[in-house]
Amino acid sequence: MNLQIFPVIAFACFAVFGRSNADVFVLKSGTQVEGVLLSEDATGYRVEVKVSAGIKDERVLAKEDVSEVRRSESVNDDFARISKLVPTPDLLGQRDYDRRIREVEKFLKATPTAVQPVQAKEMLETLKREANEVLAGALKINGKMVSADDYRLDAYEMDARVAEIRIRRLIDAGDYVRALREFENYEKDFANSEVYRDLIPLMKRVVDAHVSELDEMLVTLDERMKERDIGLQRMSAVARRDAQLAIAEEAAQMAALRKSEVDSKIGWLTVDPYSKASIEQGLAFARKQEARFAAGGSKNAAEGGRIYRDSLRTVRSADRNSPLVATAIQAAKEAKLPERYIAVLQAEADAKLKIEKSD
Repeated sequence: MNLQIFPVIAFACFAVFGRSNADVFVLKSGTQVEGVLLSEDATGYRVEVKVSAGIKDERVLAKEDVSEVRRSESVNDDFARISKLVPTPDLLGQRDYDRRIREVEKFLKATPTAVQPVQAKEMLETLKREANEVLAGALKINGKMVSADDYRLDAYEMDARVAEIRIRRLIDAGDYVRALREFENYEKDFANSEVYRDLIPLMKRVVDAHVSELDEMLVTLDERMKERDIGLQRMSAVARRDAQLAIAEEAAQMAALRKSEVDSKIGWLTVDPYSKASIEQGLAFARKQEARFAAGGSKNAAEGGRIYRDSLRTVRSADRNSPLVATAIQAAKEAKLPERYIAVLQAEADAKLKIEKSD
């Protein structure tokens, strides 16, 4: 049966047999109807209600008679969880898209006709569309999907933006040392990019924060060493011995790591918070970088991206024997673009020469 008029006794019965995950529809008359929202249109809600322990029925509630709809906590919680899956972050890979798609599909299967699935279906369409673009070689950068072809045309600036996103993520995670190391490499490759200029103020703040952190570490070293010794003295003999062995082993590992980093000529060293020499060494380097940033650093023309785009366009469009090709490649070299970008330009020119010879 499909009751359009719901007897008063049913409300009483449902009050007894109602479920904790039911939706609540508050009527303008003051009556509350509990059930599961099955569907909604412009004029009403179709609701599954529980008449008794073993009997369910459907009822249509006119929207003009409903003053409030309270969705069940379980549905709301599940939707709140999947709602965070869109919009997607930058640089998401195919596996991550697949996982997000499965999560939304799982929600839709569990609540196939509720109100939120309308939004969930839109999310699913977005995820599948972006996943297909990524499968074709696209990448999301600064919230926009960039096709593989567009990326190649602007490879220098695109690579700079990808590297910048990864640096910012390390900073957001509080991993300052890794962020500073990445930036050290970033400067070597992308000092002539637009993104580099925009990233400088943030990295200056990171350096300042790292200096403050090391300063605090040095000031509190004696106190922390004392607290550690007091803690050791309060231990039993066996526990103290084990703790001292662990401390010595950790110190040895930190010393070995620091030597390895020094040998690798890494500027931003991992600091041992219980080694004065380690802290001072890290602080000395950090202060030099702080002074460099304060002085303004090197001038950034931010022309690398434009020069690469123009050079690639020229190499592709000009005749292989045209002096414009050599001029374009030379312009990229003078802009101090990394060798891998020069190699791409040269490869394009060489490929064109092979085609012309075969013709």
